[in-house]
Formats: sequence, C-alpha cells, structure tokens
Amino acid sequence: VYRINWLKARARRGRWKEEVSLVRHEMLWTGLWFEYHKNMWEKRALQSTEPGKQAYANKQMGLWSDFAKKARFMFQGKQLECI
Repeated sequence: VYRINWLKARARRGRWKEEVSLVRHEMLWTGLWFEYHKNMWEKRALQSTEPGKQAYANKQMGLWSDFAKKARFMFQGKQLECI
C-alpha cells in the first residue's frame, strides 16, 4: 500500500514539474506575443499614408504596448520563483 502511494505521489510530482515548466514558458510567450503585435502595428503606422489609418495603428500600437508592459510587470520575478 505504501509503495503504491509513493508511486502515485511521484507521478503527481512529475506532472506538477511539467505544469510549472509550461506555465513559465507561457509567461515568456505571452510577453513576446504582445511585443510582436506592437511591432506589427508600429510598422503599419509608419507605412500608412492616410491620417485615419495612422491614428488607428497608433492606437493599436499603444494598446499592445500596454499589454506587454503589464505582462512584464505581472510576471516579473515569477518565472524564477518556480524553479
């Protein structure tokens, strides 16, 4: 009975280690995804010739930039705590 419980606990520990690794990577990917979109809208703003489209692209660029800043702030130090 004890051996079975030990094996179950060991398997549970392995699953949690994998989950922690995935979450750490997802935190990194989230920030990179927001930066990617910010850069895309920045390019669109620079390429745009119409003031309306440029204003919209600048608005979107600010939005994605805020997302990236918030993600960096929220995840700051959290990735290292999980090691």
